[in-house]
Amino acid sequence: MSLKGLVIGLHTRNQLLLYLVRSNLFAIAQNLYNGMKSKGLSFNIFTFNIMVKGCLDSKRLDEVDMYLKDMADAGLKPNKHMYGSLIRYACMKRDLPQALRIADEMKEANLVPTQFIYNTLIGACVKEGEIEKALNLKDEMLSHGIPLNVIGATSLMKGFCLKGELNSALDLFSTILESGDAPNKVTFSVLIEGCFKLGYSKKAHELYLKMKEMGIAPSVFNLNTVMRCLLKVDKFNEAKSLFEEAVQVGIPNVISFDILLHWLCQKGKIEEANNLWAKMLSCNLKPSVVSYNTLIYGLCKRENINSAMALYSEMRQKGLTPSAITYSTLMNYYAKKNEFHKAHNLFEEMQLLGIPCNEFIYNTLINGLSISGCMLEVNEMLSEATKDGFVPSCMTYNSIINGFVKAGNMACAAATYQEMCKRGIDPDIVTYSSFIDGYCKSSCCDLALKFLNKVNRRGLKIDVCTYNTLVVGFSREGNMEAATELFHNLKQLGLPASAIVYNSLISGYKDLGEMKPALDLFDEMSALGIPCDTALYTTLIDGLFKSGDENSALELYNGMIEKGILPDVITFTVLTHGLCRSGQGERESAKKVLGEMERFGVKPSAHIYNMLINSYFREGKFQEAFFLHDDMLEKGIIPDEYTYDILVGTKPPVADERDKQRENQDYGLAA
Repeated sequence: MSLKGLVIGLHTRNQLLLYLVRSNLFAIAQNLYNGMKSKGLSFNIFTFNIMVKGCLDSKRLDEVDMYLKDMADAGLKPNKHMYGSLIRYACMKRDLPQALRIADEMKEANLVPTQFIYNTLIGACVKEGEIEKALNLKDEMLSHGIPLNVIGATSLMKGFCLKGELNSALDLFSTILESGDAPNKVTFSVLIEGCFKLGYSKKAHELYLKMKEMGIAPSVFNLNTVMRCLLKVDKFNEAKSLFEEAVQVGIPNVISFDILLHWLCQKGKIEEANNLWAKMLSCNLKPSVVSYNTLIYGLCKRENINSAMALYSEMRQKGLTPSAITYSTLMNYYAKKNEFHKAHNLFEEMQLLGIPCNEFIYNTLINGLSISGCMLEVNEMLSEATKDGFVPSCMTYNSIINGFVKAGNMACAAATYQEMCKRGIDPDIVTYSSFIDGYCKSSCCDLALKFLNKVNRRGLKIDVCTYNTLVVGFSREGNMEAATELFHNLKQLGLPASAIVYNSLISGYKDLGEMKPALDLFDEMSALGIPCDTALYTTLIDGLFKSGDENSALELYNGMIEKGILPDVITFTVLTHGLCRSGQGERESAKKVLGEMERFGVKPSAHIYNMLINSYFREGKFQEAFFLHDDMLEKGIIPDEYTYDILVGTKPPVADERDKQRENQDYGLAA
């Protein structure tokens, strides 16, 4: 290169190229290099160091090989700096084996890698998940007397976090602090992110505070990550405190607000969510689609659909296009509320806006139709969705099966199940639970048991509710052997039996006249601290009366009162019925039931009076019978047809049988 006859030396040319590269003027540096090359000017290894560095800094990796070829043509070999660039080049291409080969070649040339080269290699190993190789390089570096600086240490900390070894990362962090090499923002970011992913919320909070203590200003990324950590373990006050501090210095962004908003909406704290929304607006931040979706979800969860729809309208007025999540949230609400037409209107709006339907949208619509009992329309919707490329999933079929089960159409539910299996879709526990529930309610517990066997064969686990359903179903059918076996299975699995299960078993034994096992279960309930309600006491009292044990029945009634469990009209019906049937000696006790009812504020029914009147009539005590009739009228209780049948003497001789039928019809008691 010459200027008015003066030749510019190689050193000066290199300095000019270096200046251009450092000034981000690499294109000019390339033109200058090409000009030098065309004039036949010489280059040395430093020239190629500069040009390769320029390629790497400007991310022009495809141009590196051209300079390496020129270097080889010039008969030059890499020096320490060129080896560093070559290793960096291989790492940028994500070619770790090549980078390690170049490092080995460098060492064979008796050149010791620099701290920068070791850091580059350590970082590349971590990125590729080769933490052991990274640690070996660290040990090798230390053996050459090269200290581990914060850059290399931060890479290793990231590697430990990726492997789930947070304690190792924190130990290295402590080592760096002790060495006097201050951690930087990247170091703290790596550790805080690691704490978040590994579930160490307290440590993430401590690191955030340590960061501030060391005078390092947290970024919005750090703030958001720590808030997520704290909210994961429901430490809302701590998260809010950090947030409020950050607001004072303008750190939070829309995502920061969204994080808090999401937690509040999940917890149903809508008033606080609305206040946070107002604060976001006061900070001159514009809510995003995610922000709107979050608050709409919260409002729907609290069943405030009017406010949710108002927010949806506001969103559209501000030029924001609702997403599939917006629509699915609103549609899901309407579907669950059996207002499918409103859900479908939103579906049509969504289609007009050109928003593609996802699996959740179609499943929401199909579930909505199933909940509404519109099973014919379900097939139409499924056909329409399939044409759009929707592939029915297990969730889809579960919705349809559940719809048929609720409609009591077990045949169609079974046909849907067969279709599901033919398509190669495996039923899940929800599928089996629906069939167990449906067959039990249809008095087909034997079929329900077959589905339970399928569950066991597949190694699936049913929940306590499904076991409850089976026990209740078999108890109602009077198959106490099967009900008891299931009850024992429930206990063996460590699942807590509910009061409903005990009530059903006791009722089942009572219906069979087997009061001993019924009373044993009652004692077991009491020992376990499971509350016994009025209905359960009534069932036992009824059973004891019917088994001829009037004394135990009355003792149980008195025990019920002592425990503060109030009798209801059915309890008093059972007492009256039992005492009236116990003979003349108990008739007066039966009449005293009316006084008990008055004491507890329970209005007698016509049926109770009928039993008392009929009892007196059968003994020929007509005056007492008519007195009870007058008492009925005074209390505003209207006599029925059966009352007058007794009083006019036209009551048929099979009155006891009619008593039983009436009792069963009115109160669901066993005869």
